[in-house]
Amino acid sequence: MPGQGRPEPRAPSCSDLARQREDPLIGTAPPARRWLLVELENRWLPTAVDSLALSPESRSELTQAADRAQARIMLIRRPGRSASALGSTAPPPARAWCVVDDPGRAAGPVTTWGSWSDPQDLMEPARLLDQQGRAERAAGPAAGAASAGQAAGAVESETPKGAVGSDPELLLVCAHGRHDVCCATRGRPVAAALSARWPQATWECSHTGGDRFAANLIVLPDGACYGGLDPDSALDVVGRHQDHAPDPAYLRGRTGWPRPAQAALLAAHRAAPDAAWGSFVLRGVQSSGSQHEVYLSSGPTQMSVPVTEHVRTAERITCATTALGRVMVPVAGEVRVRT
Repeated sequence: MPGQGRPEPRAPSCSDLARQREDPLIGTAPPARRWLLVELENRWLPTAVDSLALSPESRSELTQAADRAQARIMLIRRPGRSASALGSTAPPPARAWCVVDDPGRAAGPVTTWGSWSDPQDLMEPARLLDQQGRAERAAGPAAGAASAGQAAGAVESETPKGAVGSDPELLLVCAHGRHDVCCATRGRPVAAALSARWPQATWECSHTGGDRFAANLIVLPDGACYGGLDPDSALDVVGRHQDHAPDPAYLRGRTGWPRPAQAALLAAHRAAPDAAWGSFVLRGVQSSGSQHEVYLSSGPTQMSVPVTEHVRTAERITCATTALGRVMVPVAGEVRVRT
């Protein structure tokens, strides 16, 4: 038959299509306000928590604690795992876990590290997340202000047995091929490039959201989220970020901030290109339908940014499905300084 034996042409991936369409990145950072990172070298299933071999009771306890703390559970591993390590049947060594809190809310260490060798050990970070969530709820309105970027009063929190507090910068590159192939094909080369320069900070991670923006990078604990990276641009972006200068061309937003506020943040950085990352504080958002007024401050300067959300034309936004999806895109207006 004509053409027999020829490979079928490869359909464009979701990240190929997004780059062709020039899909807007801004406003797509994950909504998580805290993070539980669990080191696991292999056996990543499509959903992170399903990969941890927890009992049904422990799985429920962990996910409920994360939900109450508005935390995201993600798997992490070092780039460049060897084939022998992936196929090994030897008992696993102790692995790391890490709970990351927002610097604006945390009373103690922003990042708290521990180790686990048995899935039951993960109940320690579950209890820490529960403590953080309860403390924030007990703080009432002050906690709400903190979630919007204001510093809350100190709240004592018990540190889990065996945990060590420190504040390293974490570079998390999504490489979750079981969730979306783009995350593996685009994410792993980026993770390898970053690891060659920043080996202690760099980890591959499970699904961050926004598959079509692969390669995706989350910088913790400061919450910057970047997308559309390749190895060269990733090195430039992280180098700039370490100098406190976010790159607007690749910025998806600030994790934990609502979508309109992420757009306002980008507008503020474009209006003040010399402003350091973290210099803008979110004071609040007033919304009416698709219209929003976002209030920011930087030192004594108060400002407001109007943001309008638009629904984009239905598009293919993941490789895992051929169904078309619609997304909301926030568009910021002029930054207005308030007196």
